[in-house]
Amino acid sequence: MPIDYLRELVEYWCDEFDWRAQEERLNELEHFRTRLDGQSIHFVHARSAHAGALPLVLVHGWPGSVVEFLDVIPRLTDPEAHGGSAADAFHVIAPSLPGYGLSEPTRTPGWDPWRVAQAFIELVRRLGYSR
Repeated sequence: MPIDYLRELVEYWCDEFDWRAQEERLNELEHFRTRLDGQSIHFVHARSAHAGALPLVLVHGWPGSVVEFLDVIPRLTDPEAHGGSAADAFHVIAPSLPGYGLSEPTRTPGWDPWRVAQAFIELVRRLGYSR
């Protein structure tokens, strides 16, 4: 990469990107932490005002974080405010993958997709959802 491009990129992140605005957007959501299979896991739990809403687990990719869902979570939890109907509402659970985002680094080996899925099933169960 040309040096000028790198300099411009660094200047953007240092001088122009509004870190505080992003922090405010993240803080609009409820964040939690729990231990799953010995691992401290961060997650967002955004409940819909509609009691009958279905639970929906949103899992980011790698690399990634729950920040990817900042625009979609309000549309899922409050669809009426975005042109949808109450029947379209979800309770959103958005965990940070073990070792990434706001979850702690993994403490043991073997956090493959199967183990992560089992941990997230337990998370959903702990939050009181049966499906």
